[in-house]
Amino acid sequence: MKSDRRFGVWIGGTVALFIVAAAIGFVWLPSAQPGAGNDLWSTICRAVGLPIGTTQASVPVTGTPASDVAWTTQTRGLLHRGDAARGASLATACNGCHGDSGISADAAFPNLAGQSVASLYKQLEDYKSGKRNPAVMGVFVAPLSQEQLLDLATHYASLPNRFVASTPRTNDPAAQSLVEFGSPMRSVPSCAACHGPQGMTTGAPDLRGQQRAYLEQQLQAFKGGSRHNDVSEQMRNVARQLTAEDIVRLAAYYASYASSNTR
Repeated sequence: MKSDRRFGVWIGGTVALFIVAAAIGFVWLPSAQPGAGNDLWSTICRAVGLPIGTTQASVPVTGTPASDVAWTTQTRGLLHRGDAARGASLATACNGCHGDSGISADAAFPNLAGQSVASLYKQLEDYKSGKRNPAVMGVFVAPLSQEQLLDLATHYASLPNRFVASTPRTNDPAAQSLVEFGSPMRSVPSCAACHGPQGMTTGAPDLRGQQRAYLEQQLQAFKGGSRHNDVSEQMRNVARQLTAEDIVRLAAYYASYASSNTR
């Protein structure tokens, strides 16, 4: 029986289309992206979303850790050894910026009342070691011992944060969506996953009721890389994906948790 030539044409056309699609999807498009590898394996990995060597370009080549604080069992044990009373005496030097009750009157300085001992201690240690820009804080923490840093952190953590409302005072669905769900298409996780209230990562501060200007400044610093004391570069990776509008919205949203008698 004589075969139908149209069947052969159809098979040939399908094969040709597959080859063209594979060439575009696995070779041309991946190689056109910035930082693409020149070898075939790198090209295929990039096409299917697997990491390749060039994706590590953002990791400092010096191997210097972002922070000297590691959340080991030993470090976690230290967090329970601070003395709030001793910390209160040390805090007299801090009250001018952070307020007697741990609530700052200046939007450029963060509120400290009620933050976790872990988050406060980490930042103090990072200022002392220079992992976080010590231009302002360095002069205050440089002479302090580890025990004194723990005392300070314990003092501020013990202060009741009566100034944070249970709900935000602004209605911004876009900001709320970023906080609760993130933006998966941009590889942005939800803020709440680390900063609460749904979840909390060790050392991550509660952002509700925080100073708006301070939040904007820190997000911009993470985005630009001038602040780089985030372990595993989590915040820098997130902030780089945020637009300027996202940053303004998020800062306003979190700041709006402050109760009305604080503004």
